[in-house]
Amino acid sequence: MNNKKMVPAVAVFALFACASVQAADKPCARPDIANAQRAIDKVVSWSQLRKAYGDFKQCDSGDVADQFTDALLRMMVEWKNVDELASAMNKDAEYKAFVVRHLQSPAAKDDQPTVYARAKKECPKTLDSFCSDLADAVKPGAKSGSSNTAGSGDIGIQPMMEPLRIETVKPAAKPDAAKPDAK
Repeated sequence: MNNKKMVPAVAVFALFACASVQAADKPCARPDIANAQRAIDKVVSWSQLRKAYGDFKQCDSGDVADQFTDALLRMMVEWKNVDELASAMNKDAEYKAFVVRHLQSPAAKDDQPTVYARAKKECPKTLDSFCSDLADAVKPGAKSGSSNTAGSGDIGIQPMMEPLRIETVKPAAKPDAAKPDAK
């Protein structure tokens, strides 16, 4: 291959590689947070949730994460068109991790029993594996927002230490030191 043709090809490849890395590490700017919140508030279908995730995954923390959890749970509790969610999760491991993370978040604890019951009792016949994974993610008694290791239930959190108690004592003033000698 001619070196003159190879240099532009390598440059183009490097440009695309850098662009994809930059997109993956895209920071969440203040306008992104507001746009994410508006988009997530409008989610009423799995495709809209997937789009909001794709557009604003870099903002998935704090209030935006709570909104993602609320939107996901609204959809899970309704249990409509779960085949669309299953399909999206099967195609994209990162999206699947996002869904599981939000199902296991402390904010989801009140709806986890409902999602578990639906996954166990109302699963479409063709989605047994999906529903089994979903049920395992929200199984009653599982610790929310953590990953258990080797089924031990111990997630390595140490008990909080007692706060340090410091008493301040005002030193007693010496009566003779306070008064200058009149002699």
